[in-house]
Amino acid sequence: MIAPLLVCFAGPFALMASPLLVLPTVSAARWASTRFTGRDAWWWVPVIASVVAAAGTAALGAAWDLGPGPSALGWPAATTSLTAAALVARRTALRGGRVRHVLGWGAVVAVAVFAIGTGVFATGLVPEYRPPRIDTAELSRSWTDGEGGTLRLDADGTARADGLTDHAEADGDDAEPTAAKYRCSGRGTWSHTEGESTTWDQRVWIRIEGCPGLGDPDGWQVGGTPDRLELAIGYGDPDAPDWYTLTPR
Repeated sequence: MIAPLLVCFAGPFALMASPLLVLPTVSAARWASTRFTGRDAWWWVPVIASVVAAAGTAALGAAWDLGPGPSALGWPAATTSLTAAALVARRTALRGGRVRHVLGWGAVVAVAVFAIGTGVFATGLVPEYRPPRIDTAELSRSWTDGEGGTLRLDADGTARADGLTDHAEADGDDAEPTAAKYRCSGRGTWSHTEGESTTWDQRVWIRIEGCPGLGDPDGWQVGGTPDRLELAIGYGDPDAPDWYTLTPR
């Protein structure tokens, strides 16, 4: 399974990554190094690579609706891959290597890092993150947003909000989104649906009178770990949402 994946994805990705990501990263690092330190320092490469990787993983996370957890896990992997490829490309360029050599070595490193990462996950040496599977009993408790707002979910399907922030109402306002006028309280109902094939599909549906923004049509996503659960709902730009997160009180 790994070999077809590498042939169909890693090869084309590596060939595109060299001119589109690796070389611009090297150029940006050399410019920043000269601009701010007065010399060409190699350690600017991981600095620039981390910024590029953060933007890339955030964009992919938003496009695929992955939520904050997977995006945070993907950022260091992307940073490592891009940094390794850019450092090799930088070394080749400093030695007077031709552009095709720079592109070639960048592609080789990108494939190697991707292959190692795929192997590590495929063999289970590093488990892939998945949200914990939870049931109604585990959800039936008090939750907090860490800013004074609380949500009580009872086993009979009733819900009670006290001082939660309605980000749907606050979005687009220049005022502080946690201001008192965007805090809402009320009673309503809630329900939980299990993912049909994966825990990524779990959703918590909340309807609170007086808090329309809490009843997102896409539901609340389940995240965190078994020891520290999270409920999160996106708001703002659909392509790059911010997240309002609740944790057990």
